[in-house]
Amino acid sequence: MTAPLTVQRHRRIIDVHLLLIRDSQVLLSLRQGGYASGQWQVPSGHLEADEPTDHGTVREGWEEIGVRVDPDHLELAHVIDHRAPGEDPRFGIFYRAHSWEGEPYNAEPDKCGGISWFPINDPPDHTVPYHAAALRHIAAGRISSKFGWETGT
Repeated sequence: MTAPLTVQRHRRIIDVHLLLIRDSQVLLSLRQGGYASGQWQVPSGHLEADEPTDHGTVREGWEEIGVRVDPDHLELAHVIDHRAPGEDPRFGIFYRAHSWEGEPYNAEPDKCGGISWFPINDPPDHTVPYHAAALRHIAAGRISSKFGWETGT
């Protein structure tokens, strides 16, 4: 009798993103150094162990742009199943804050070259590609998407 094969469960990094939207404009931050340096992105980061996605999103908002958000004031806006060439697949969760405390500012000047507001349906040319794709889907009212799995996505 042979022992059954054990299948290793696949694990993915979860990226959490905080959407602040005012007058059809979304707040983006400019990456500086490391991955995607010089590209705009939605304020975001990686989910930590034993952290719910809404709490991770709130934490990232505080760390990156100095705003306080009550998790109860978040609404799931989009999920994206994405991968970049040569990288492991990731799962991105975008939450929209309906309200927040404080005026956004660059709270991580060592990692961020600045923040600015842009039309949600027209992100700058130099935006992290999967962020730009997610913003276009959000503007169109789509709750989920894939990016990087097939040519042209």
